[in-house]
Amino acid sequence: MIQVRLARLASNEVNDHWLSTMNQKRTLMEIKSFLSEQQLTLLEKEGKSEFNFWGDTDVTETRSRKIKQGDQILFYGDKKFHSKAIAGPAFENEKLADYFWPHRSIGSTNKDNKAWKNIYVIDDLNDIHIEYIPKEILTKGGAPRESELFRSATYLEKYQLTPGFLSKLSSGGWEEGIINNENSGRGIPRDRLITRAQIYETIFSLGGKNFIYVGQDLKCDPSYFGSSLVIYHYKKIYGVSIFKKTIIEELSNITKGEINDIESKEITRSKRSIIEKDDWYSINYTGENQR
Repeated sequence: MIQVRLARLASNEVNDHWLSTMNQKRTLMEIKSFLSEQQLTLLEKEGKSEFNFWGDTDVTETRSRKIKQGDQILFYGDKKFHSKAIAGPAFENEKLADYFWPHRSIGSTNKDNKAWKNIYVIDDLNDIHIEYIPKEILTKGGAPRESELFRSATYLEKYQLTPGFLSKLSSGGWEEGIINNENSGRGIPRDRLITRAQIYETIFSLGGKNFIYVGQDLKCDPSYFGSSLVIYHYKKIYGVSIFKKTIIEELSNITKGEINDIESKEITRSKRSIIEKDDWYSINYTGENQR
C-alpha cells in the first residue's frame, strides 16, 4: 500500500508548511517541551537528534488511512507526484502541530480549521517528478481512474498500481512497489539493534523464464517470499508452490544498517551469478533494497 497526501506547493500557505518541517529538520531539543514522555521516548529510540515532520488532520484520516511507521508516502500537487518518503514514528500532538503549522485555514483543503495533529516523522525524503496520468492508476473497483486530479488524501492498494506507474516509481528509487514493511523493516534507523533476521533468496520459473530475488526478513517467516510486487502478483495467481526459498544467512544481535549492507552484497552476488545464464532475470531492480 502507498499513501497519497496532498501538498500543493504552489499555495503560499502549504509551501510555508513544507518549508517549516520538510525543507528543514527540527531538533528534538527544540520540540521537547511539546512532547509527552512516551512521544519523547519514541523519537529518542530513532537515534537521531533532528527530524522532518508532516501531519494530517482528523478529516484527512477519515478519507484515507492512518499513517504508520514504514508506510510509503507520495506527495501530490498540481497534477504530479513531486516527493516521496517513508514514514517514521507517528503520534498525535495538537500543540506541536500548532507550533509547526500555525495556519489552520488553507483554502478548501481545511475548511473546518482542524489542526494537523496526526504527526509522523518523514524519512528518506526525495524529490521526484511523476506526472499524474489517470489511466495508470486504478480505482478501488479495478477500473482506470477517470478523475483528472487527486482531490483528497487516499491510499493505493497493490492492485491499483499499473506496470507503467510502477516502472516510474522504480526509476525514481522505489523498487517495484515494496509492499511489506513488517518483514523488510523499511524506515527503521540503521543503528537500531535487531535481535534476529534472515537474508533469503527466492527463485521461481514461469513460461521458460527464471526469476531470482534476494531480500531480508526481520520476522523470519517461512511463508514470506519477498516484498516485490512481482512476487505478490504471481503468488496471487499461481500460489506459493512456484516459489523456492533458500535462507542465505541467519543473523542475530545485529544493527539494521549491517543487515542492509549484507542484503545489498547478496543482491550483487545473485546478479553476477546469472550474468551468463540464458533466461534468468533478477527482480531486484534498483541494485540494492535498502541503504
